[in-house]
Amino acid sequence: MPLVKCAACRRSPTIWPGNFLRRQSITFHSPACFNWCEANVPVPSPRPRRVHRGEYLRAVAMPLGGIGTGTIALCGDGSLRQWQIHNQVNHLACIPHSFFAVWARRPRADEVPVARILQSRALYDTKGPDPPPTSNDHLVPPAHRSLLKRLPGVEATEFVGEYPVAELTYHDPALPLRVSMQAFNPFIPLNSKDSALPAIIFNLSLSNATDHVLLASAASTLQNAVGWDGVIPIFDTKCSAYGGNFNSLIRLGALTGVSMGTARLPEDDDGYGSMALATLSPDATYLTQWDRLDTFWSEFGASGRLSNGADTTPSVAGRTWNAALAVPMTLAPGEARTITFIIAWHFPNHYVNYSQRNLLGNIDDAKSKFWIGNQYGHWFGSALEVVNYIQSDIERLSAQTLLARDVFHDTTLPPALVDAVTSQMSIIRSPTCFWAGDGRFYGFEGCAGLSTPHTIEPIGGCCPLNCTHVWNYEMSLARLFPDLERTMRDIEWNIQQHPSGYLPHRVLLPTYLPRPWDRDIDGPKHPALDGLLGAILKTYREYRACGDDTWLARLWPSVKAALNHIWSVHDPERMGVLEGEQPNTYDISIYGANTFIGTLYLCALRAAGAMAGRTREPEFADECATVFVRGQAALEGRLWNGEYYVQDVDFTRHPEQNWGQGCHADQLLGQWWAHVLELGHLLDPARARTAALSILRNNFRETFEGHTQRPRAFVTDDDQGLLNCTWPHGGRPQVPTPYSDEVWTGIEYEVAALLLYEAEVEPALRIIEATRARYDGRKQNPWNDIECGDHYVRAMASWTLLEAA
Repeated sequence: MPLVKCAACRRSPTIWPGNFLRRQSITFHSPACFNWCEANVPVPSPRPRRVHRGEYLRAVAMPLGGIGTGTIALCGDGSLRQWQIHNQVNHLACIPHSFFAVWARRPRADEVPVARILQSRALYDTKGPDPPPTSNDHLVPPAHRSLLKRLPGVEATEFVGEYPVAELTYHDPALPLRVSMQAFNPFIPLNSKDSALPAIIFNLSLSNATDHVLLASAASTLQNAVGWDGVIPIFDTKCSAYGGNFNSLIRLGALTGVSMGTARLPEDDDGYGSMALATLSPDATYLTQWDRLDTFWSEFGASGRLSNGADTTPSVAGRTWNAALAVPMTLAPGEARTITFIIAWHFPNHYVNYSQRNLLGNIDDAKSKFWIGNQYGHWFGSALEVVNYIQSDIERLSAQTLLARDVFHDTTLPPALVDAVTSQMSIIRSPTCFWAGDGRFYGFEGCAGLSTPHTIEPIGGCCPLNCTHVWNYEMSLARLFPDLERTMRDIEWNIQQHPSGYLPHRVLLPTYLPRPWDRDIDGPKHPALDGLLGAILKTYREYRACGDDTWLARLWPSVKAALNHIWSVHDPERMGVLEGEQPNTYDISIYGANTFIGTLYLCALRAAGAMAGRTREPEFADECATVFVRGQAALEGRLWNGEYYVQDVDFTRHPEQNWGQGCHADQLLGQWWAHVLELGHLLDPARARTAALSILRNNFRETFEGHTQRPRAFVTDDDQGLLNCTWPHGGRPQVPTPYSDEVWTGIEYEVAALLLYEAEVEPALRIIEATRARYDGRKQNPWNDIECGDHYVRAMASWTLLEAA
């Protein structure tokens, strides 16, 4: 495949389109130097595509939206659900009366037209397989059930999801049209701004499959939800958060649209903002304000047109308006036409609306509203400005998004592997993450839901914020949008770091508040040691990606201080082994020598040594190498049992929350990192391979019947998956490490990638295929890996499957 010349410096970078699909170090001069749109990817024709049909549609819900904008999910039945665009996490949020429809008839006065809502109730009244109790993507909102009881929907749908693009095909024997939809938000790797637009593009295609002329029409409707808090239930157009809502007709060249706002709220209110519905067609008919379904349907269902009513009267208290656009057309036999609709939103006032109780400490300020803001608020003043930006450059935005899709999906790699990688890229643009007004990128661990019973109600982000030990597993953001990943390193080293060198593992916002240095912040109680080690590794990862010596020089003193803290507090003899308290991602502290934390330490020593070499500190690099050699020998000598690495812990002093002789799935986490960073083997290569295979042999289950998952269940009895820890030779402590009996996809992806790096392809695929089979649309959503919350960050470890393949 030909190299692409760097658009900025005209040199040939060592990155090219398609190198994501082969074992190749991803490096380039700088993110600005790679012009993604110059890519020229050969497209196999046709490529195999996974089509969700029947039962495999039940839990399908692809989140669509930009980085830090919130999302709306396009679901397998054709509906729009999970409206999380109001700066609030609420997985069951529903805005009624927002849908698509088509109409058709022959051009004869006596011809009876056919009109359909592009949504199917085929699965509404049949019970499917039970999902795990932590999953609810299969639930259909009452408003959608009610809609299809009142208006006719299509008989069936088919869904193809190749993130970032969703495609739906609609089937109904009464329709003389072939109808399909392509939906996406612009997604352009290495172009963060254009991947952070608060909008969705819907390309609705109508094709005349008959041998005679057809009159046809495509329509879209949207409720004005300005002022809504994302939580209070909405019944038709009634909600206590509504009032003063108004819609205005907009015509900009070929664009016809409806701009939505409110006259009730001040500009600093949480709910203040705007929405827009638009179509790139000057022929569109419109109804700017309607509030009864039969009003809309009596017009559209009869003629495929709307009456061009342009009322702007604000709604009364407790009510809002809907808007609709319809584009009529005439289709000759065999003719097809695509109508582009855009839904956009603009809610700039993002406030802290999640609990920071453990982070605030003695700050008793529960009534203050702390402003976060949204980055897109600096670029656009309204939803209409968003629409105008998109329509002015829609060909480029669309072409580059489709190119990104094709780069990932046009491959001979196993489909399950590609699915694991691309589906979890969506987390970057899920409500788990946000791009704040200060220009920095932040993320929860996940979104509150059925898997977070510790939350008062299933809304809001779970376990704030930028949790170092969970984000240790994330790789997707670092590769796709490295500029945003670097802001997380700046937060850690320039804002979070304690003068002694350690990092609290959670971020308190706003950043001008005192840092949580003097308090227990939970999950775990004390600052996470694995998170601190991971911050060193992530800094080296970011440096390798950007190659910016100035950036490294700015952060290096803080990185060095972190390692000196570890030597002062955790390894004062510099023996390369950590034996004392080791707070970590399992929400507790473990003790004694182990390779879970131990290999992270060894990897951090190698990474720090490499960075010391770049900053011209050879003495520090030598010291890192010396400590590494000591630690490597100690771990090999004390922990290898002939099959895998165990934990050497004094159970008389630490009887609880350790694993001892168990086979822990995370025992080679640092080796996984070392492969990613090309730092070589940390332990004996043959033993590392044997240990990775032992994890599969001991922890992988073909069925979970008879197994008690605790404290949470993420799989059903007939699923396959990898347990976090087992005791194949006995010796399970009475109170073992928490979550040992659970299955976490992020750990599964890590272990599978480790096996791939060790050239064990078939064992790796066994794990990957089992994981993706659980998220195949029947019981669980392919675009929502769940752990402590929906869209859980740890699942972005899946990216390394691509680099390891």
